[in-house]
Amino acid sequence: MRRLGCWRRCGVSSTSLAFLHIDINSYFATLLQQETPALRGKPLAVVKEVDRTCIIAASKEAKMLGVKTGSSLIAVKKAVPQILVVPADFSLCWSATHRLKKLFESLTPSSELFSLDESFIHFAPLVRLYSSPLELAQKIRSEIFATLGEWVTCNIGIARTRFLAKLASETASPDSITEVFPDQEAVLLARVICSDVCGIGYRLNKKLHALDVHAPYQINFIPQQDLERAVGIFWAQQLRLMAQGDEPLFLQRLAEPAKQMKSVGRSITGWRLCNNEAMIKRTLYNLVAEVVHKIRRMHLAGRQVSLFISGEDKHWSNFITLKRHIWHTKELFYWVYSHLYQQWRERFPVIKLAVRLSLLESWYVVPQSLLPAWQKDESLAEACDTISSRYGLFAITSGILARGHRIHPEVAGFLGDKQYQFL
Repeated sequence: MRRLGCWRRCGVSSTSLAFLHIDINSYFATLLQQETPALRGKPLAVVKEVDRTCIIAASKEAKMLGVKTGSSLIAVKKAVPQILVVPADFSLCWSATHRLKKLFESLTPSSELFSLDESFIHFAPLVRLYSSPLELAQKIRSEIFATLGEWVTCNIGIARTRFLAKLASETASPDSITEVFPDQEAVLLARVICSDVCGIGYRLNKKLHALDVHAPYQINFIPQQDLERAVGIFWAQQLRLMAQGDEPLFLQRLAEPAKQMKSVGRSITGWRLCNNEAMIKRTLYNLVAEVVHKIRRMHLAGRQVSLFISGEDKHWSNFITLKRHIWHTKELFYWVYSHLYQQWRERFPVIKLAVRLSLLESWYVVPQSLLPAWQKDESLAEACDTISSRYGLFAITSGILARGHRIHPEVAGFLGDKQYQFL
């Protein structure tokens, strides 16, 4: 266990540390190592599927050798010949996330799941149960060990705000508990680089570099007018909050009740260009089936249909807003394939396809068609829903997907669809 020095000083109360951030170390890779002992202690590069060349996760051992998420597998193999390449097991990760969620909820009603392997816990409601946030962190650490296995480790950051707690856990060495007291916040904000801060992406970081800002704490010395001119009013406000260790909007919203989803989409990127019409049709149907499966489980219906197509260096997209809401696979596939796709005139080899259904409303407030054909389709869809809920999404499906590879659902790292995932 590691702490940032001995900062428990006279007059500094541990109750000023309001939030804990729990982050499982190298989640995808560590769970695979837990399940397969032969992989433990070895550098792993996790890819989405066999034959993929982008690394989506790396084990702790691989990270020590310089392997980073998003790296090219070809380049990594040259630099680290001993690297082992394994496909991701999304079902394993999702099962572990469910267990983590139950664990945190058993400890406190104030847990906030941030991503597949991250969660925040507010300490204030637990002040009568634990003598300090450190005691709670130690209990969480031991419970994770018991729940997920002896090979799974985590970092826990403890600080005044969610933002600082997350920074503390992310900048510490693996398997550590880090406390950041108020008189040490400036040290943390000054030593972390902007590119490592959640919420600061590539473009924003580039604009900050132009202002000679490399650490969040330096933002405090930039005049507000100059900051707004460089990044805009909204991001100037958010960056100012970060520079002071306060929470930006995306973290403040964690405490808000979940809102109804406004759109549901699904995309797939291939590992080679494709101009096979039958394959494209299959893929579009596959994506449509997953979108409809999600909205039906949430009892939603939508009326804006979008299609996105990308090639090597070309892109095309289109959408249509319907007069009525739809929630059947047959209907959505008609608008995606028979309508939007057929409007794509300047054809080019495809590498990525995406489908989205927007302007979602609860189907309980949407008028249903009284036409016998639609009622028959709804009865069939309800029967398919029952089978899918028990045996899986593609247990029963169209003949379009009868043969060949099927694209199965994936879990987004930041759980943008958590409203669906935790039904």
